[in-house]
Amino acid sequence: MPNKKICLIIPSLRHGGAERVISVLANEWAKNIDLEIYLILLTKQEHFYSIDKRVKIIEPSKYYRSNPIDKAFYSLWTLYFIRKNIKNIRPDSILSFCERYNNIVLLSLLGTKNSVFVSDRNNPKRNLGIVHENLRKKLYGKATGIIAQTDTANQILLAKTNNKNIKTIPNPIRYIENFPDVQKENIIINVGRFESQKNQKDLIEIFSRLKLDDSWKLMLIGVGSLKSNLVQQVGEKGLTNRTIILDFQSDIDKYFQKAKIFAFTSINEGFPNALLEAMANGLACISYDCPTGPSELIVDEINGNLIPLHDIDLFQQKLQELVDNENKQLNFGKTAQESKYKYSTATISKLYLNFILNEVDN
Repeated sequence: MPNKKICLIIPSLRHGGAERVISVLANEWAKNIDLEIYLILLTKQEHFYSIDKRVKIIEPSKYYRSNPIDKAFYSLWTLYFIRKNIKNIRPDSILSFCERYNNIVLLSLLGTKNSVFVSDRNNPKRNLGIVHENLRKKLYGKATGIIAQTDTANQILLAKTNNKNIKTIPNPIRYIENFPDVQKENIIINVGRFESQKNQKDLIEIFSRLKLDDSWKLMLIGVGSLKSNLVQQVGEKGLTNRTIILDFQSDIDKYFQKAKIFAFTSINEGFPNALLEAMANGLACISYDCPTGPSELIVDEINGNLIPLHDIDLFQQKLQELVDNENKQLNFGKTAQESKYKYSTATISKLYLNFILNEVDN
């Protein structure tokens, strides 16, 4: 019996939650001798994530340019690029990640008999703009199936697309690297892109209000267009000597394990990978209850604190309690660490595989 062919499609392998998940799935499935895994990248960019050598990577030979004329041409060329490579591969199943690119994938394969599964990697309630929002409504209904990251997202996508074949599958937790020589320090950490969605400005404001001795530091790890704004805010609050701002780190677990508390102030998420990784590293976590994801990971006062969105005063109060209570930090962290078993790569990748292959076979 010939091997099953699975083709994964994503814009790039830059640092990001969607890129991390698709790399985890590709690497896990590559271990299966009965599968042939293909990964189509739609833009030529630097790879942040490592991919198993058994995965066949296909990417454009030319770099993407964002000026309007090149962007329009590139979008048309991408339709051809996808269709040509899918015709050559002839996969049993296709899994595409990322909202706007899912539309492009579905559009490129109209009229074919390919089994195409798509997954939005951000809050599906977010408006994609008039063109892509209308395309999603029309095209997602034609997908063989849709993978939602949370039950809330599942219901939103059902209402928007009327596709009845939607499966909720959370993200897998990647392998957590242990750094036994790392010593805990008085650090409150946040990991995420420096963009308005991640809302680190609220965290800086909250940190500035806390009653702390000088040993406590705020650590922000990420990249993005608002970095200079955050640096300016830190300076205005007089926190320059107590705030550490770093780019994304390949050994991020070392930084998680050095910190005592993970604070998450996003205003919306698809599924919060950084929060899940912090929990798996045994950190006490506090998060806004933003749509969607945190409420499906944190049980308030059991494995962390869940704060109503934008309630800065309550966030400050609960974070102060965490800082002042080391036993609470330890208890939250110990309970949160159980998440790495529930969301293990082996468990979640099997759920994905069963959905995208069994639906085809049936």
